[in-house]
Amino acid sequence: MKIRSLLLPAVVAAALTVLIAPAAFAQQDPQADKKAEDAKKAEDAKKAEAKKKADAEKKKSGDRGVEPEEEGDK
Repeated sequence: MKIRSLLLPAVVAAALTVLIAPAAFAQQDPQADKKAEDAKKAEDAKKAEAKKKADAEKKKSGDRGVEPEEEGDK
């Protein structure tokens, strides 16, 4: 009988832990998603700025990005 009296509270505690733990993780996900989204936006902005600078450099140097035709294409 003593085993049952010790086992019951342990089972109840384990069940509560299983039910509560996912809820605790779910509350953290929106914050993590927002941080990841902000980081992605910042990275995209950096890439866009780098592309603008590269395009400006090409215009300054006169390079229009036209590749010469290969002899086999004629």
